[in-house]
Amino acid sequence: MKDVMDFVKKNLGLEEEKEEKSEQDNIIVPEHSFYEIILMKAQNIDDIDYAIDQLLEEKNPIILDMSAMEKESPEDFKDTGEKLKNLRADKGVEAILLCKNGKNIIIITPPEIKLIRKE
Repeated sequence: MKDVMDFVKKNLGLEEEKEEKSEQDNIIVPEHSFYEIILMKAQNIDDIDYAIDQLLEEKNPIILDMSAMEKESPEDFKDTGEKLKNLRADKGVEAILLCKNGKNIIIITPPEIKLIRKE
């Protein structure tokens, strides 16, 4: 009988609101208020320098398409690889190749953001 009364009260909106679980009261505040993920096609080394500034100063992750640079300026492409290698070693930046089917697309993140590779 109690179940029937509870069902009727619930459907009529007469049911007393129960206190929410205390789990919902916990709020996790990130260290950085928000991240802007920058999508960018790099044409030259100046674009790479801008991307690195965004990465280190603003702490923004970058998805970088370097396929145009590879075709048009192989020397800049090679220099970019060296810069990324040094950033990974010196600053703890993470970089992962996302796509290599004729396109060199990588994601670069500041040390605060860890990339996890799942296969």
